[in-house]
Amino acid sequence: MSLVPPVPELKPEWLAGEARHLAGAGGLTFYIDDDVLTYSSDGTTIEARVGEDSGETAVRLSAQAWNDLVGQMRTFVGLLLGDGLQMVRGGFEQLAPWEPALRCLHAGIPPYDPGRADFEGRDPSASFPADTDDAELADQLRVMGFLHITGVFTAAEMAAANLEVDSLASMARPGDDRSWWVTDDAGAPALCRLVYTTLRSPVLAELENDPRVRRLGTLLDPTLAVAPDRMEGSPVLIKVPGRTSGLSNLPWHQDCGTGGHAVFCPAVSVGIQLTGSSAETGNLQVVPGSHGQALRYGWQENADVPVVTIDTEPGDVTVHVQDVMHASPRPMGEGRRRTMYVTHYPAALWDHIGPGEALNDLVRNRTEEVASLQRATSPGPA
Repeated sequence: MSLVPPVPELKPEWLAGEARHLAGAGGLTFYIDDDVLTYSSDGTTIEARVGEDSGETAVRLSAQAWNDLVGQMRTFVGLLLGDGLQMVRGGFEQLAPWEPALRCLHAGIPPYDPGRADFEGRDPSASFPADTDDAELADQLRVMGFLHITGVFTAAEMAAANLEVDSLASMARPGDDRSWWVTDDAGAPALCRLVYTTLRSPVLAELENDPRVRRLGTLLDPTLAVAPDRMEGSPVLIKVPGRTSGLSNLPWHQDCGTGGHAVFCPAVSVGIQLTGSSAETGNLQVVPGSHGQALRYGWQENADVPVVTIDTEPGDVTVHVQDVMHASPRPMGEGRRRTMYVTHYPAALWDHIGPGEALNDLVRNRTEEVASLQRATSPGPA
């Protein structure tokens, strides 16, 4: 096994920037079966030394897990949640800052830098009516990594969809493998997400296959397709009011943050706004132009990073590329936003992920642990 894969062609400033960021981090050692590999930074470059055991932070994993990591199939979070990585020295907060550097080294994924962002004269906060030309929508999505389209569905269509969500919610129970739950501020379990909804509801299945959804989900690639029976199908997010414990209010993340980047990016998620959204009900926040890049640990401390908050009406649609950095913060008021996400994936997904085999299917009942790891990589309010 080659411990250190071939390094892709990198722009010198990418690697130099990561080296400066990790200067003084003390090195990271991997125990890979019977082999040892240490990465270290001297402030100008990052070096990998086979056989050296000198990192202040150290982890143990199998050769297969190592291949998954460098092949962009699993991340540190994904490996930890799947019991594929064990901490030997240090903690997750010491491990997390190394991930962007390794993604840069192993896959040529650039670190995010707001100074390099080029919005091509476009407005990141723009919204578009449903009859906007496809080429215009595609250009905005390509540049920003997200879209907000108004008035795609009627009030009657959203009312019918919400009745179906009410029905599915009434049948949901913790541990049923068809829903996600959190603990609300009164200490009671609260439903925050329904999954595989279109396998149980013809009304929602009709929405999933609606030509308007298909149009928006394939703006960048006409070969992308929905996956009703895997990757949680088309879930419905339900924002729980107040302070919760678990995965109701997602901190800043990329949808490939637990793994699968090599397979399902750049997938595109179409968010059907069943209720609309605001700060009071909980809404979507996005870092425009952050897709296709790796954001460093603590990036929120950079005041130059732009953030767009999207308020919507019922029947609006949001679209986002899965690896754009985004968040779903805690509602400031009554909560209860409902959004149905219909994600369109590259064909390679079906070669790698079977029904019920995605990481979320494995960790659905471990929301407290997932939330704690996400907070460790995303400090600050969410």
